[in-house]
Amino acid sequence: MKSISFVIVVLWLALCHPLSAIANELTLRSALQKTLQGNPELQQYPYKQRMAEAEKLQASLRPNPEIGIELENVIGSGRNAGVDNLEATLSFSQLIELGGKRQQRIEFASAKQRRLEAEFTYAKVEVLAKTASRFYQVLLLQEVASWNQRQLQRLNNALNVARKRVDSGAVAASELIRIRLQQRKTEADIEEITGKLDEARTQLSGMWAAEADFSSVQGAFADQLNLPSSAKLNTAVNQAPEFLRLADSERLLAAKAQALSSAATADVTLGVGVRYNNEFDDAGLVLKASMPILRSNPNAGLMQSNRAEHDMLLALQQVVRERLRVRARAVLVRLKTHQTYLHRIQRSLLPLARQLEAETEAGYARGGYSLLQLLDAQNELAQLEYEQINRRYAIYQGILELEHLTGQSFLEATQ
Repeated sequence: MKSISFVIVVLWLALCHPLSAIANELTLRSALQKTLQGNPELQQYPYKQRMAEAEKLQASLRPNPEIGIELENVIGSGRNAGVDNLEATLSFSQLIELGGKRQQRIEFASAKQRRLEAEFTYAKVEVLAKTASRFYQVLLLQEVASWNQRQLQRLNNALNVARKRVDSGAVAASELIRIRLQQRKTEADIEEITGKLDEARTQLSGMWAAEADFSSVQGAFADQLNLPSSAKLNTAVNQAPEFLRLADSERLLAAKAQALSSAATADVTLGVGVRYNNEFDDAGLVLKASMPILRSNPNAGLMQSNRAEHDMLLALQQVVRERLRVRARAVLVRLKTHQTYLHRIQRSLLPLARQLEAETEAGYARGGYSLLQLLDAQNELAQLEYEQINRRYAIYQGILELEHLTGQSFLEATQ
């Protein structure tokens, strides 16, 4: 449970966002705070907690005493005609619960309350992870928008060079048209990204049920992230919310078994009263005690069902643990693949692409290269930049998936 609570705190500090933000710019921390305060799903839990408190109060109540009156030899026949031989008994009785029933009811209600508190913590992890994922989706689209602007600037530079060559008569005016076509396509992409950004901001603000009052999010994808080791990941699986839910259910079943066992114990009813005999005009004390005869356990079937469910949970824990480990290992392999390719892009591919684009642009200005070669070099550079953005985003999403899977934080930016 401590690791689950820890990830909530760490999510607040993810990407090391500063508390202060530029006007109308949303930080990850602010998004998480707004989610905790306004998410509709989380708002249900205070009411559920009050309901659990009421159930615990109900479980602690003792049986109320009973008062009774009994009339004998009244309105009969013969000597019992009328009320001359009337016998009246006024009694008070109290059910005495044996076998610790009340305490076991309280324990069962307390176990349900603890499970609800744990579910609230799990729900917060789910909701905050979803908020972080949507935050990074907005951040991705912002970077794509910036990437489109850079590509548009490169086309503008190419247009300036082409215009000079057209003015000098070195190339045909159709080359300007070709560049303008590429510019219009890029501008159309920018408009589409703008629409997707509006949608993504709306989805993000929907996590706290409000309209988007920000124009952008603050942050950037780090170039280097520390990936967890396989050993650390295997250990973290034992604290996974899905696995802990089964452990919570097991504890709840154990409390239920104790309650069923105590409920099978027969209770005693004790009573005391006064009996008045109208014929002799005298009274006497009456003492009563009763206990049901249990020829069989009234909860035998329920207890057997509870044991079967408990055995099923134990078996399910093994299945879930192994499934989570396999899934976590698969995500880790995917992350390493993304990271390896990202390193290759940054160390060798991008430098070569920038060199090719610069030399091709300079060569085009001298007439050594054609426009198609220049546009191809720019496109090569743009595609690698786009791939770099997507690989960074994929790594963040993969780490968030591991955090959501295990309930622990792995997102640590390398300074």
